[in-house]
Amino acid sequence: MTDAERRTRNMTANRSFRMSATLGIGAAGALLAKLAGMPLPFLLGPLILSAAAGLAGLPLQVVPFGREAAQVVIGLSIGLRFLPEVAIATGALLPLMVAATFLTISATMLAAFLLARIGGIDRRTAFFATSAAGLAEMAVVAHRKRADADIVSVVHLIRVTSIVMIAPLLAAYAGTEGHVPDVRSALGDHLLVVLLLLLAAGLAAWLLRSLRVPNLWLLVPAAVGGLAAGTGLVAERLPGPLLIAAQVVIGVWIGCRFRREVMSRMPRVTVSAFATTALLLAFACLVALALAAVAGLPFNTALLAVAPAGVTEMSLTAAALHLDAATVTAFQMMRIATVMIMLPLTYRLFEWCSDRLDAKDT
Repeated sequence: MTDAERRTRNMTANRSFRMSATLGIGAAGALLAKLAGMPLPFLLGPLILSAAAGLAGLPLQVVPFGREAAQVVIGLSIGLRFLPEVAIATGALLPLMVAATFLTISATMLAAFLLARIGGIDRRTAFFATSAAGLAEMAVVAHRKRADADIVSVVHLIRVTSIVMIAPLLAAYAGTEGHVPDVRSALGDHLLVVLLLLLAAGLAAWLLRSLRVPNLWLLVPAAVGGLAAGTGLVAERLPGPLLIAAQVVIGVWIGCRFRREVMSRMPRVTVSAFATTALLLAFACLVALALAAVAGLPFNTALLAVAPAGVTEMSLTAAALHLDAATVTAFQMMRIATVMIMLPLTYRLFEWCSDRLDAKDT
């Protein structure tokens, strides 16, 4: 064996060890959170413990394509709940989805001005940092627009992580208990059906990946699951252990993004990100109260539907708390799609408002 081959083998072994250790940290976090009675323990426990490990400087390593695989599982699980009557009820809420989305866009624009002022960053970067869309998508767009993509990523990470940690607590303790039943029995005795569903959902997402649709690895499997449930081909839900594993993987993936060298480099931005997150979460609570009054939705369902965080995590929280995950997913996807489509227009509006403020100051 040559020296180059030996180094490659050692690097592979080291990487495998770090991946195993990282998953071990996630599993330990899930166990501790479960023992502590924390809501959504299999997501929040791994997130908190892996984030702490990353901030402590431990060399963590996520599983390649682990998040995508977990999203396939969660998307398929949500899709299997989309029975025809659920789809009809969700479609009736379309006008409220549009209204909630535009209210959220308005709130994020206000948060951008606040972030720019207290964070000491330019308004262009602040706009993309507070936009309620995906972290990866906003970082790419920010780079194209000559904004600071690193700041955008950090602010998005703090917002999504904070809301993912707080929203389940609010939903669990500030609202009525969920009563949406699981879809019949689990598919535990039909492993071949489970494998075929996962294969079909994953393959469909992989084939459509060139479309660059936000949250494609969640949305396409949800569509596959909805098709299977709506046509009566499958009337069961995915096995519980599979969903637990998906939650642990996603929790670890989010937690591993907290790296000490990144967070310590911009302390003022970090503090400002928490402040704007608190503002956006408070606004989401107000919108959720309005939705509850107008549409009769439970407050916790409405909160998860309008919270400006990841669609995967909010949908997963709804399913875990026996809330209406289909409605939560529909609201979240409407928000993300609208934000991405209208981004050029809202950015021009934000620049106009910014110029007006500058003119008033002078």
